[in-house]
Amino acid sequence: MASRIATVIGNGESRKDFDIKTTNLIGMTVGCNAVYRDMTPNFLVCADRKMINELLEAKDNKVPCPLYTRPQWLKSFPKHKFLEVPELPYEGQERIDDPFHWGTGQFATLVALSNGHGGWLGRKAQTVFLLGFDLYGVGKGQKLHNNIYKDTENYWDANRHAVPHHYWEYQMSKIFECYPNVNFFQVNAEGWKIPKDWGQWSNFNFITLDEYSEFITEFQQQKILKDKEAIINDLKKRI
Repeated sequence: MASRIATVIGNGESRKDFDIKTTNLIGMTVGCNAVYRDMTPNFLVCADRKMINELLEAKDNKVPCPLYTRPQWLKSFPKHKFLEVPELPYEGQERIDDPFHWGTGQFATLVALSNGHGGWLGRKAQTVFLLGFDLYGVGKGQKLHNNIYKDTENYWDANRHAVPHHYWEYQMSKIFECYPNVNFFQVNAEGWKIPKDWGQWSNFNFITLDEYSEFITEFQQQKILKDKEAIINDLKKRI
């Protein structure tokens, strides 16, 4: 697997037992909205203005990492150097193609694709893991709101109806299409239903949460071994 790795952390309930802090061990991390409550990612994306207000209040008017938001909200925070979410990588004429109808998760994926990371020498991600991108609702018939932060400030109640997922499904499919040289891995529970639109792309892959956790462990072990080997080689040169 390519070494330039990014993880985009959404807020689906599939990740509720996953330690998201471990994602920092393998490369770039991009968090969505309230992810900041549980970890500090390399980048944070808040498409909703109320989430920015919450963050500033919680962090004493300071932002722990670069923050991206919609261009419409930038003027509301003139004292902060927030960044504008990336432009869409394609042009479309339908409502579903309007950037204002793109959600935080989709923009966070574009942020992961638009930025470099330490040691990448200005290059972009080759592999992107999508964690907590559940799409579907929860409960009987998948009819209820699916979000790990439900029943908390700025989030809907647990009994709220599920958000229709066809926009998210279509928009992520467009990203897969527009970045054919990037490998995308949907991380979710075994048996998660892969949308037909996603499965058509050769650069789309699915792995379970356990497989992703094992990958992080193995990646870190290999990194430690590589670092040790580099140290030993450096010592040999000095002898």
